[in-house]
Amino acid sequence: MGTGTITIDPQTQNIDGSTTDYTMGRSIFSYHTSLNRNTLGDHLMSHNVDTFSGSSANRQSTVTASLVGLNQIRIGSGESDNYSNSGATTLTNTTLYFYDSSPLNEISGATLTGSSGWYSSVTLPAGRYIIEVGFDVEFTASGQFAFQIYNGSSLIGSRAQIGDSLQFSTEAAPGLASAAINISSSTTFSLRSPTGNTNLDTIANQGSTISERAFLSITEVS
Repeated sequence: MGTGTITIDPQTQNIDGSTTDYTMGRSIFSYHTSLNRNTLGDHLMSHNVDTFSGSSANRQSTVTASLVGLNQIRIGSGESDNYSNSGATTLTNTTLYFYDSSPLNEISGATLTGSSGWYSSVTLPAGRYIIEVGFDVEFTASGQFAFQIYNGSSLIGSRAQIGDSLQFSTEAAPGLASAAINISSSTTFSLRSPTGNTNLDTIANQGSTISERAFLSITEVS
């Protein structure tokens, strides 16, 4: 086996800023403020460059952010009431109703039109919004039911269809109607069904299905 000589500096600099005296067998601490336990964490977390809603993470990777522009309208919370109480006389080629005994309205200047907990339309002030609507009905047999959001007398957004025999085979048929809108003045929106629906049960036989399952959600986007 070969031989050699190893020389050790009697005072070697450690990574934490202290020095170790091998001759005396003790550690001599000479911390520098730029590398102490408190500020070292700030350097180690310098990879947190992402921001969320204008805020970035601290050294514990915690982000504190305020969400703005998310005021909402929500009608439909699963309560039970017979659709015959809405005042509707048909489900085809007509305005549809939503039930909520205490609807949410956080959008300043917006109004909900209805009575006895049944609502037929929402009027929104100028602004940008996302509208999403779900609806459900009772059938007497295999059939289909379509609905779409209307801006006054004009339909907007995507048509929704439910049932076992969808009519518009060349169109997408999601179960929710939705629209992203940007309006410059006060506008009234409602949900309507077209002609062509099949095998719908009567208003009296709809029971509480619609009140429990239908909903209208509007989000204000700043």
